[in-house]
Amino acid sequence: MSEPILSARDVIVKFSLRGQILTAIRGASLDLYQGQTLAVVGESGSGKSVFTKCFLGMLDANGWIDSGSIMFEGKDLCRYKTEEDWLKIRGKKIAMIFQDPMTALNPLRTVGMQIQEALELHRNLRGEDAKNEAIEILGQVGISDPAMRYSQYPHEFSGGMRQRVVIAVAVACNPR
Repeated sequence: MSEPILSARDVIVKFSLRGQILTAIRGASLDLYQGQTLAVVGESGSGKSVFTKCFLGMLDANGWIDSGSIMFEGKDLCRYKTEEDWLKIRGKKIAMIFQDPMTALNPLRTVGMQIQEALELHRNLRGEDAKNEAIEILGQVGISDPAMRYSQYPHEFSGGMRQRVVIAVAVACNPR
């Protein structure tokens, strides 16, 4: 089998909480290969989201990767410290589809603009080109009448349609 595109080894994640140190992840590891679908499953509160947020630099401010490695394109993501480092890969090379679309989507922005923002930030599309691509992507994830839906807000969508919008945002930049 080929090399994994993402490889996490013995990742330990800690949080500072009310003056105490809480170990949330203890020695988690995984390999993700090109073209593979990998499901991270576990009980509520077991650390699935915390673990996967490490791949995007999205841990809460009171959390940190204490030890381990997360290798991607020959670099250890555990060594990334600045937002500037993370912006080079977040959305563009690695994307995440969050479980709850209402916490992933901005209720004050149209769904189309949220997809368009990702395209403008990571694919350097602008104006009408970005808007047209966002409409195209809405159609690709199964949103009917995507040109009309582009201008609607998350609360105007059903739960399943909101999840499709989150998928559209995640795939908009063709991450690895």
